[in-house]
Amino acid sequence: MLIRILLWIVLALALAMTWRRARQGAVRLVEAIAWSAVWIAAASVVARPEVTTLLAQFLGVGRGADLILYAAVITLLILVFQLHVAHHKLERQLTELVRREALETWGRKGSDRV
Repeated sequence: MLIRILLWIVLALALAMTWRRARQGAVRLVEAIAWSAVWIAAASVVARPEVTTLLAQFLGVGRGADLILYAAVITLLILVFQLHVAHHKLERQLTELVRREALETWGRKGSDRV
């Protein structure tokens, strides 16, 4: 029972943090709603873990915990891939910006010599 209380506290904090970041503009409204749905779904699973077992059996997975683990791993892999793509895009943009700035600086120094 203690683990349930601790998990609910963590999930409530995650929900509060999501909306605080949304108010600050760091998270879009659609994202805040999506993350809120995740936190509420997780709290529902904590309250009624037998639901995941029923869903797991329906999907052909042995236990609810296995289903949650599989879903979490797949979700994390997707998020890591999205972060990788975003990081690569930022690197290209930064390279282009530095290249443009270097050429402009070089052009200004070249015109000073003339």
